[in-house]
Formats: sequence, structure tokens, C-alpha cells
Amino acid sequence: MKVLGDPDRGRVRMQPVETTIDELAAMQRPALLPTDARADPVELTVYRVEARLLWLFAESDGDYHLVLASPRDTTITMIAEVPDPACASADSSDSQIYQRVRQRLMDTLNAPGGDRRPRIRVTGVGFFDYLHGQRGVAPNEIELHPVLSVEFP
Repeated sequence: MKVLGDPDRGRVRMQPVETTIDELAAMQRPALLPTDARADPVELTVYRVEARLLWLFAESDGDYHLVLASPRDTTITMIAEVPDPACASADSSDSQIYQRVRQRLMDTLNAPGGDRRPRIRVTGVGFFDYLHGQRGVAPNEIELHPVLSVEFP
């Protein structure tokens, strides 16, 4: 599911829904998450949020882990993840998307004179993870995973 390689991929509504980190973090987490399908409607929806990028680091699985904060209140955070392009080898178009997003992040964040905590617009698929000590996790463990695009407004 985290790289859109699951059977429910075709059910994901790809037209982004504009929302906020505050709204996503306040969503009710389902009491039970399906083990072999996406949780409707959240995990079948692509969301777009504006945020402050607090941290970006590579995880042991090769994903880029982004900690996003509400521009209104930076104590409200959530995670977004850009998969390792090598994990999406079954679909080369996905691999190219993840590579393009990662390159955009590196180009912008490594540019001279860049903002330390830039505003960012992130588009990604809703995903409920579980608590496992991750930095920046939302109270309901919602993430944007995978991230499909980033912009720096």
C-alpha cells in the first residue's frame, strides 16, 4: 500500500482534496483497519496540504521521512513519506514520480540561502500507520504515504 502497489490502487481517487494538517490530525482513526485492503474513505483519497517542513531524513528502508507542521500551530504535526524509487520497480511510472519528488526536495533544500523551515505543499495518499516511535507522528497516526508531489509556494 505504501507504494501504491496494492490491489486497491485503482480505487484511489487521484483528484487531490485540499485540507489542512489540523483537519487530518483530528480525523477519527478507524477502530479496526483492514489487513488486506485500504480503509475507505481516508486511504482511498489523495490529499493536498500546506505546511512547514520541520525535518526530512532518510529511513532505514530508504524512504524519505518528512515531518510536516501546521502553519497555524507548529506543535500539530504529521508524517509524509516519499518511497525509495527502487521499491516501486513493478511500475516504472511510480518510480519516476518518487524520484522526481525526491530530487525536487533535495534541489530546494540544498539551494543556497534557503529557508530552514520552508513552507511546502505536499500531495499524497492518506494512510493510517501504527505507532512505532516515529518522529512527528500525528495523534491518529495518519500519514501521507506515498507522497506524489511537492511544491514550495
